Parts: sequence; structure tokens; C-alpha cells
Amino acid sequence: MEYIVFARKYRPQTFDDIIGQGHVTTTLKNAISQGRTSHAYLFAGPRGVGKTTTARILAKALNCEKGPTHKPCGSCASCKDITSSSSIDVLEIDGASNRGIDEIRTLRENVKFLPSRGRFKVYIIDEVHMLTDAAFNALLKTLEEPPPHVKFIFATTQSYKVPATILSRCQRFDFRRISAKDIFESLKSIVKSEKLKIKDDALLLIARYSEGGLRDAQVTLDQMVSFAKDTIGAEDVSKMLGVVEDEVLFGLSKAIKEKDAAGALKIINAFVDEGKDVFQAVLGLIEHFRNLAVAKISEDASSLIDTSPEKVKRYHSESGNFTIEEILYAIYTLSNTIDFIRKSSLARVPLEAAMIKLAKTGPMIPLTEILDKVNKLTTQRAPKAPRVQEMPRTPETKREPESPRAQVKEAAPEKQASSPDFEEVLSGWAGVIDYIRAKKISVASYLQEGYPVSLEAKTLSIGFPKDCQFHKEVLESLDNRRLIEEGIKDKFNMELRVVLTLVELADHKRRNGNGYSGSGSAGDEETGGEVDPIIKSALEVFGGDIAGESS
Repeated sequence: MEYIVFARKYRPQTFDDIIGQGHVTTTLKNAISQGRTSHAYLFAGPRGVGKTTTARILAKALNCEKGPTHKPCGSCASCKDITSSSSIDVLEIDGASNRGIDEIRTLRENVKFLPSRGRFKVYIIDEVHMLTDAAFNALLKTLEEPPPHVKFIFATTQSYKVPATILSRCQRFDFRRISAKDIFESLKSIVKSEKLKIKDDALLLIARYSEGGLRDAQVTLDQMVSFAKDTIGAEDVSKMLGVVEDEVLFGLSKAIKEKDAAGALKIINAFVDEGKDVFQAVLGLIEHFRNLAVAKISEDASSLIDTSPEKVKRYHSESGNFTIEEILYAIYTLSNTIDFIRKSSLARVPLEAAMIKLAKTGPMIPLTEILDKVNKLTTQRAPKAPRVQEMPRTPETKREPESPRAQVKEAAPEKQASSPDFEEVLSGWAGVIDYIRAKKISVASYLQEGYPVSLEAKTLSIGFPKDCQFHKEVLESLDNRRLIEEGIKDKFNMELRVVLTLVELADHKRRNGNGYSGSGSAGDEETGGEVDPIIKSALEVFGGDIAGESS
């Protein structure tokens, strides 16, 4: 007796038998029941998901002796002929090998003739995107005004290659990849029917690596029956498919976490010596880290990870060893490795380079944490306005400013202190900086190097040390000056004109937080001057040091 492979033996014969395409079968069944079938359909989707099978069932439903019906009997002469691919009213054409204009012209001539047995002549053209432009053009007229007894069903894995003029004349159905869970259940029913000895973990592995194609999974299962004589396990499937086992993937992620680059290279060397496919290993690693990410962020990951409950628990446990940033970084690095492998004749080298890179990468600080630290730095750098306190005036006392800013040579301390408006500007200057920072952080950063020095006739003078001339020039642009004046108005409800000047500081001192500190201190001899506080803080945040400094 002739052996029939599983993909043919267990091919669906009714719409209800089709797995994972309910959105398609429901619509077609309703259309048949209501007598609203189209003259042309386009079935698009990945390979092995049921496009051609659905086309055959639709042909049976239209030509069944008890129909048209959405439940073809399967026992009448028409149904049997279509099932065995011997019906002269249902013609299956391979678009890849019959792609020229001559073949389409022949088809156009044949559509004129009535069906010999059924109600309709059904043309199923597989891989229709392979037709030439001339062939598509020849088909247009027939599609636009087809004879009432003709139905066209086009199937394609690359619908974007089908001309828009063809698409607009067809009802389109997009077939989806079948879930690993549905494929697993289908394989399990085959195993039960065939009385095979195969473990569930092996079926799960076949389902995962079929990439949503039921036919591919059935072919693999058929192969496994010949490959292993005894009970078939996941190890057998891994050997036949060249798949890297889960233990290898967990071993590699452990080596990455422990910064053990040499250990990762030993693991790679071992599975390469066993003849495993490096490309498949990288794909497996990407999926492995994807599962770790899912387990990291989801309390119920079992519905999102196609594996056994025990393996899901292990993913939850392992995910605690990584931050989500580290997991995502690994996924991005491995995804780039795929491109390198495709361009290289040595697939092993890009994988080894990726493992070394991941193992040598230091701890990753979450972006939100970095932003929080930067925000704290900028807040700390906001200038604190000096307060000028006036001592009781007696012949024996002199009024001395609390802040060194009052020692600016070009400023007039007596006059500034006597102006309540100016005191208000000094005390609230940090608020002006904060307002501007929210609008344009660069302007706020430059403005922090200056400070108010006088207020006369609605004109506020802002002084800058002479070595900050660049800051002054940037802020003198019309837009930037307007932004400063806008910040002053928002803070003090005063219309002030801003003038930027260069000033000399007493004893050549520079501003530093609350006041001024001398430059060129003993601690800064090697660098030629004091390091700016914001640079010091940034070095602490990011763990760096200044180029040229001795470690």
C-alpha cells in the first residue's frame, strides 16, 4: 500500500478542519450561505498556513452536488474528484512555471467553455505574484468581466508583488501564521491517530521551529518517525533540526551574566563541533532573551511563552539575574549579529564576537535613572542669588555685603542694595533660570555663568566673567534675549530690558555654587585649574575621568 505523508493524509477537507484561520473560513461560509461569493479571491500569507487547502475546500463547497454549501459532503463525485486533484472543472496552475502571456491567453480562451460536471470552473493560481507584467495585463479584462460560471482563486506569499490593478478586482484574505499552541494540538492528534511514541516536549519544539507553518510541522514530524525508532524526545528533534538545546542557551546567558567570555566561547565551540547551525543558535538566543524579557515584565508569562510550565518558571527565575536594559541590549546585539553572519563566510566569528561584547559590557544604568541624576545636577547648578544685608548705620559700622558678588568693581553695591526691585531680582534669579531651562536648556546653561549686577531705569545688567565672552555673545541673539526677558516677566511681573556685560571679579575669582572659589588651587595643579562642579558630578554619575589625568 502506498505510503501517504502526514501533510497529505491529514489535509483539512472542510472549513471547520482548517486551523488558525477562523477570520477567513467564517467569512467564506457566510458568503456561500448567502449566495454572495465573489468571482475572484486573493489568499495571501506565509507558506504552509492553508491558502491552497482553503481554495480547494471553497471549490468543493461551490461544486458539491448537495450545494453550494459551506459543508461539502466529501462523498459525491465532484468532491472526490477535487480531493484527488482529478477534477476537470477545478484547475490548479503553478504561477511560477506558467507565468508567461501565452499561458494566460490559453486560460482566457478556456474560460468561455462551461464546466463539464460542476456549477463553476474554478482556477486556482498558486504563487500568482510570479506572473509576468504582460501576463497580468492579459488577465485584467477577464477579471473585470468574467463569465458567470468562472471563479478565480489566487494564492501568494508575496502580495506586495501583485499589481494594484489585480488586487482591486479581488476580495483579499490575509492568512495568519498559526500559533505554536494550535500546531502542538494538531500534531498531538496525529500522534494519537498514528499511535506514535513521542514526548510532548518534542512536539513543542517542532511547533516552535515550524514558524507558524502547520505543513512544515507535519513534514518534520513525518521525518522524526523515520529518524528515531524508540520514543522520540526533544533531544532527537534538536539533533535532526540542528537546533541548539535550551541548556546551551541558558548556559550562554549565564556566562554573559557572570562576565565569563571564555566560558561562552567554550560552549559555542562545543555545539559547533556537534554540527549545530550557528545561525539557528543566534535565532534561538534572541528568542531566549525575548522569553527572559517577557518573564521579567509579566507576572503571567505562560500565555506569552510557547513552552512547558516548568520552563516558564525557570525563565522567571533567570530573569532576576538581569535588568530589563541588559536583556534588551542583548537582543539588539544579537539581532545585529544576524546581519553580520549573512555577510560573512565564517558564521561562528560574529557569534563569538557578540558573546565577548555582551560578557565584557559593564553594568547598564537605566535611562530613567540617568535622567534623574542629570536633572539633579542641573538643579544643583542653578545659581543661588546672594542676599545683601544692610547693617545698622552707625558711625562705627560699615555696610558689608554678605556675598562676594557685591565686590564686583563695576557694580555699585550701595545703589543696588537701596533698590528693592533689584533685591527681588537677586533673590528670585534661580526661578528665572528654572523657567528658561524648561523652555531651552542651552540658554539656561549659558545664563548660569552670569548674574545680575545692576538695575537702573527698567534695564537689568547681567554680568559675565571675561572668560565667558562666548556665553555672553550667544545670549545676545534677539531670540535668546527675548527668552530671558520673558523669564523675568514671568517671575517678577516686570517688563525689564536685558543688557549683557563683561565684568571683572575681585581677586579674579569664579562663581561656584553659593559663591566663588579661587582657581589654580593646589588640588588642581595637574589640570591647570579647578574642574567645573557639573563636570565633577557627571564623572561621578557615569564613572569616568578626565583625559590626561593620572589614574
